Amino acid sequence: MTAPEAARSIRSWYGLQGRFINSPQNVVSQADRLVREVMLKRGYPMGDFERRAADISVDHPAVVHNYRAAQAITVRAERGQASIEELRQAVVYYRVLFDELLEAPEVTPGVVSERQLAVHS
Repeated sequence: MTAPEAARSIRSWYGLQGRFINSPQNVVSQADRLVREVMLKRGYPMGDFERRAADISVDHPAVVHNYRAAQAITVRAERGQASIEELRQAVVYYRVLFDELLEAPEVTPGVVSERQLAVHS
């Protein structure tokens, strides 16, 4: 992800966060899409949710639980079954993953990074 792409993503995040009060359900859907866009730009393969969660768990094990919880709330929101507090929590969960993705090195499928070698050596 280039610096200009990261800056655009950050601006998009702040924009959607500012719309939460007026349209919380829509903002949760937008947060989910923005996280997926950043994942794609960072080099993650885009499969179904379980594939994305598994891929995230490799590089970001501390936040995969939050990603799963955010996704579950997003699904309930699409059915109109999520409370405002749950929607707020989903945005918080997505934000943690969003921040992690922006700070992490690029992912190159099939290539082991120096960071991974240091952790697994």
